[in-house]
Amino acid sequence: MGLTAWELTRSDPVSRSVGLIDGRPRTSSAQRSRRLVTAQVAGIGPDLAGAGYVEMLKDLLAGGANLVRMDCRSVGWHLVPSLGLQNGVMDWREGAVELVWQAEDGAVMWADGRGMHGAPVVFRGWSALRVEGLPGGMTVARPGDLISITDGAATERSRVMAVTRSDAVGVATIRTRDAFTLSGLVSIGGTESIVFEVAGDMPRAVQPVSANWSYDFSLREVFADEYPDGWTERDPWH
Repeated sequence: MGLTAWELTRSDPVSRSVGLIDGRPRTSSAQRSRRLVTAQVAGIGPDLAGAGYVEMLKDLLAGGANLVRMDCRSVGWHLVPSLGLQNGVMDWREGAVELVWQAEDGAVMWADGRGMHGAPVVFRGWSALRVEGLPGGMTVARPGDLISITDGAATERSRVMAVTRSDAVGVATIRTRDAFTLSGLVSIGGTESIVFEVAGDMPRAVQPVSANWSYDFSLREVFADEYPDGWTERDPWH
């Protein structure tokens, strides 16, 4: 589908009350945090197939009874140059046997991208990662960017808090929304896989004779533990 507009935001419903004795306001979480998406999809799209894909997706969603998984980019995805800072851990195998590489200080992780390594620090009173192996003297992270770190066995993820520029030798301290506990291979940017339900009615659009048109989807994040019977995922297009 051809995406022409995109909103990824977060909803944190709260409950507010005022104490009867002291008159002080109190705020508490009322429901769990969820991501909300507004996606505007072109009617023409690649291969002149946008509207067709939309209508078939609507058919599969069955009026909202079913769910959809999306790979969501950060809020500032448009016009931001790709620096190739997404990493994954490579597994080496001989047949069914996993091969483990060793160095003097322990196991070696192989990355399928740029070898960026980081460790948690506190920067100006805020949680951060100190990352080495970045391209030198460049803006390497922006607010809202997904950032993750893995030690090969576990992975932790958070979001970047501020525009961050690396120094001349490719080192940067990146402030993050959440504190990390792991040290290891770092990945910046990329997408986060999220499951949504359609919020409200399915979109409709009228096709003009000589111009593009669009469908507006409103989506709300859902979680596996909200479905006691579980769910089965199917991909009709790959």
